[in-house]
Amino acid sequence: MKYHDHLSLEDLWARILLGLDVMHDAVQHTADALLPTDQLALLGAVAALREEGPLASAAANHIACALGILEAAVARETLGHRNVFDGVNDPELGAIGQVRSVPILSEKGADLDAHLAHLRMVLAMRDLLAARVDAELQIASLKAA
Repeated sequence: MKYHDHLSLEDLWARILLGLDVMHDAVQHTADALLPTDQLALLGAVAALREEGPLASAAANHIACALGILEAAVARETLGHRNVFDGVNDPELGAIGQVRSVPILSEKGADLDAHLAHLRMVLAMRDLLAARVDAELQIASLKAA
């Protein structure tokens, strides 16, 4: 995400729109991974988010719809869980970290999880964009006062 911190507002906005376009195309090509009604709803939410803009008043509804569909689809394709150590082994202190439960996904689930990760990356850029726009508006109001 550090890379996106250095983009202009216009470039960041363009990256978000491009990310939504890429996601729309990817969802169209993974028809067998989603239920047909879920695929249509997800495509509609992504298209509406793209068309109305990432900071539109209805964007939160489109985001919630897309996240809900993908999270439910990944949950349906979860075969089980396994424990994975996330940390390092220090020679003096021993294991430093934590054990996390990681889902075991089917092949479809892995594809859907990749879509979910892509959507979350786009949403992180959207959050950065919203914060930067808010900051510019607040700075402009301070200068006007």
